[in-house]
Amino acid sequence: MNVGKWIKKGAVSFIMATGGVEKNALSQTGDGSDAGQLSTIPMGQNQLMKDLKEGNVTQQVKEFRKQHYQVLQASEKYKAKWGKDGDFKMLTEEEITTNGVAKGDPYDNYKVEVSIDNDTISKSLFEYEEKDLVRPIKVNRHVNADCKIEEVSTKLHVRDIDGNRKLLDFYIENSNENRRAVLEARGLMTNPGITDFNNVTNVSFTTPGGNMLVFEYKVLAFDKVVEYNGYYIVKMFAECIKSGEWAAARFMITD
Repeated sequence: MNVGKWIKKGAVSFIMATGGVEKNALSQTGDGSDAGQLSTIPMGQNQLMKDLKEGNVTQQVKEFRKQHYQVLQASEKYKAKWGKDGDFKMLTEEEITTNGVAKGDPYDNYKVEVSIDNDTISKSLFEYEEKDLVRPIKVNRHVNADCKIEEVSTKLHVRDIDGNRKLLDFYIENSNENRRAVLEARGLMTNPGITDFNNVTNVSFTTPGGNMLVFEYKVLAFDKVVEYNGYYIVKMFAECIKSGEWAAARFMITD
């Protein structure tokens, strides 16, 4: 059985299982002590669940989110991998950092400081319908595009030039299934005029998992297209607007 699919299946099972625990916890009243007797309130009458479902940002919701996001952030320190002998091993923080560093293509010597996979993800933990799938990379542009770089790129590398200026590398797989995007990249490589791939004005994304770090860049100019290791890489110069702001901070309680 494919290990990746097994892990995804396990993750979904874990989410659904813990979801039930969370709902039970939220639907209880009492002081939480051993001496007290907890009683269960029907879900429809639970104000916190009602506010969460309807998007009402109350003080109780803020407190719940704060605790939830702090747990997620702390859990990012604990990663695991499959060993060669089939054993399951926890990674150290140093190993996590080392494994997360991307080298990028050899056409530029700027260090890759951020790398994000552009695989489709669900809008919500409990929504798995195809129509609800989105990609983490978001793009604004001068005009609408028929072939959108944020939909055909499999990953994005952000290289640091001088602290504020960055080089954005969009990786587009060279495959028959990606034929239209490949033709667009080839055309841009030989004739760097205004096309669907270089009319971008703004690029942003939020890292997945407990980190939830927000990155945003103002695109300054198109650089070039290179071909490397089975990919066409569209490169753009950009200015950093947000560099790893914690997305959950806006939900935190201000003392």
